[in-house]
Amino acid sequence: MGKTLFLENARKLRYEAGWVAVHRDGVPRPVLLRADELDCIVVDGKAAFISTYLLDELAARGCSVIFTDSRHMPASILMPLTAATIDTNCKVLSQMSWGAWPRKMLWKRIIECKLENQASVLEGSGHNLEAELLASYAGEVRAGDSTGREAAGARRYFKALFGDGFVRVPHADATNSALDYGYSILLSHTACRIAAKGYLNQMGIHHHSKTNPYNLACDLVEPFRPLVDRKVELERPRDLSPSVKRLLASTLADRIPYGHGSYRVSDAIDLWVDGCLRVMEGAGDADEISAPGTP
Repeated sequence: MGKTLFLENARKLRYEAGWVAVHRDGVPRPVLLRADELDCIVVDGKAAFISTYLLDELAARGCSVIFTDSRHMPASILMPLTAATIDTNCKVLSQMSWGAWPRKMLWKRIIECKLENQASVLEGSGHNLEAELLASYAGEVRAGDSTGREAAGARRYFKALFGDGFVRVPHADATNSALDYGYSILLSHTACRIAAKGYLNQMGIHHHSKTNPYNLACDLVEPFRPLVDRKVELERPRDLSPSVKRLLASTLADRIPYGHGSYRVSDAIDLWVDGCLRVMEGAGDADEISAPGTP
């Protein structure tokens, strides 16, 4: 399996004798990566120049290229019209037939992990009673979250973390804006990973909004949201300043426990997404997916 390359603030990408040359401002020599080892390149930023020669060579190797928008979300995908797309076609067809029971069991696992991480954040903030409550909720989650533990946990969680007067409403105040921004960073990486694996973000396992192009990413990112909550609770921002944005954007580089090791959040998301997709393809059990932790 090839690699997925995420490029931030790249200035120029060229093809040089079997290599992808990545040029950056202020760096005299390009970074060289073997074109044959890549199955997807994610270009995050609006200042990059990419040669058509490179795009042609990538297409010949079955490598797709994802471009993101100003929110760092996938905006367009260039995919090769060759036999290399057969795998993607098969994945999309399979995704369209994902069964109801695997969806419910995977959603159960997602909410369990989310509640466990919310409990960990509360414990780290000294809210021990609420932490114990949410930990107990995690043990009460059933298939498809039919017991409504996610909603029950959210009602207690946000008020414990940010005060009784806090209401989770997008862009309502500085705290909500910071949460929105941090969540978007995690969501963008999750959505790019899903697209890179050849699946459609529009088709979720739980979220099914017709106006949301990232339903599947919204599903799979849930256990990682508490990482942002923790930073916002510690920072208590008065506005969404550049320094706050930098702090939240750095979340992907933080290290968290995952499985039997410690990984950067970006790598943990990749492993988590891959595990979830394997479950939906019938190649694994939802309860056996390693749970991402908190720092």
